[in-house]
Amino acid sequence: MVFVKQRSIYFAASIFVLTLVWSLMTPLFSGPDEPSNFVRSAAVVRGEWVGETVVPSPLKSYWTTTVDIDPQFGAANNIPWCFAPFPDRPGCGSRLEDTQVIDIPAWTNMGRYPIVSFFISGVGTVFGAQDLSVRAARLMMGLCCSLLLALSFAAMKNRASSSIGVLLSIVPGTVFLASTMNPSALEICSAIALWSIMPTVIADDRSHFNAVTFGVAGALLILTRAIGPLLYVAIVVLSYIATKQRRSLSASAQQYRGVLAVHGAAVLFAGWWYLKIYSYQTNNLLSEGIPSISLRSQINQAVRHVPTLLDQAIGNFGWLDAPMPRVAILMVCALYGVVIAAGFVTSSVSARVAMISLCFLIVFVVIILDVNYYALLRSFGAQGRHIVPLLVGLPIIAATSFGWKRKWEVVFASMWGVVMVWAGLGALRRYTVGINGDNALDMFNDRAWNPVMGFWPTVMMLILSTLAVVCLFPYSRPSVE
Repeated sequence: MVFVKQRSIYFAASIFVLTLVWSLMTPLFSGPDEPSNFVRSAAVVRGEWVGETVVPSPLKSYWTTTVDIDPQFGAANNIPWCFAPFPDRPGCGSRLEDTQVIDIPAWTNMGRYPIVSFFISGVGTVFGAQDLSVRAARLMMGLCCSLLLALSFAAMKNRASSSIGVLLSIVPGTVFLASTMNPSALEICSAIALWSIMPTVIADDRSHFNAVTFGVAGALLILTRAIGPLLYVAIVVLSYIATKQRRSLSASAQQYRGVLAVHGAAVLFAGWWYLKIYSYQTNNLLSEGIPSISLRSQINQAVRHVPTLLDQAIGNFGWLDAPMPRVAILMVCALYGVVIAAGFVTSSVSARVAMISLCFLIVFVVIILDVNYYALLRSFGAQGRHIVPLLVGLPIIAATSFGWKRKWEVVFASMWGVVMVWAGLGALRRYTVGINGDNALDMFNDRAWNPVMGFWPTVMMLILSTLAVVCLFPYSRPSVE
């Protein structure tokens, strides 16, 4: 028992080390919206929860505010544009503490977004307006996401089910987001934990671990993004449908009434925030006067957008300017395809219904997001990371629908490790030499930018940290029903 607990702790640590390595191998502010996320994080922990209203404009949109903090924090907004969003330009930029301050007061495009995730990354900004704070903010988000993933694996272990589905749900894109203080990382990891724990909540008696995991995962998912409450309801309902042996909803609700009360309060707060804070300026449409295509055309464009979003969801290591290597993408699709197909064939009718419903729901969510963005901005703004909280449910449901032999778990975990290293090398190529034709090999001898740890130590740490996750993965042999 002591050995098992120690192995679980080591495995959780290996996930955190992997996110740490990713945070050190990319330039600061290379994550999507990372400058604004950093400024907002610094503001939130200093008492500036929203800030002052800014008139909407194409650069500073509906959710932009100015915040009363050290203006040097705001210099982050000037740093990444020497390489973002240009995939052919390698990493560059000055240190935050040495960057000239242009805008006083500081501003953030995330000023009206839900606040919870920014408290977490904001803890890292205690060192002031310098690079150390940026790295610490990345570290805090990576730590929180790693803990949520550790809870996910522990939940699967308690269910005596294979954890392969959870491992496959941790795609390179999610690791990158977790390493760059992005709120979407917290949302995704909360969703993974919720998908993992819900069957136990539905089918088994209450335990302290179940209550804590259900409570934390659900509350964070609800409070992290504006769409959080809807994602929470979708995951709970689809998990109930997919679970073969389940109690009545009333029985589960009675056992977890305290947790549900917390979630209810979170929904009320999220609803208030959405109506009073997030949507405060969305009536002043920037799209006013700009010609619009028909609703039917908008829906058609949104559906055509789905393959692009799936590509982004698996891995894009920048401001949507650094797609994952194509062969690695195909490997991920193959892993997903095999697991989902096997799960669909062997699963119960209810699990099949849940998986089919989830696929339709993902397309529906893309349509809703794109139509909403089009009304606000006259562009289709849904991104891959927005659908990942739902997408991860497919491998988790499918992989628990049949028994796994240890050798197959080893094969799938090893392939996952190959994909993770390959994706990491792809990210290193993008930032060390830029993506210029067939210049991938140039990163080994002719680099324009180097990670903070140096190139070769970073490569070694990437390989070793990924290997640690694969070796310490909680292999299991669940019985087939």
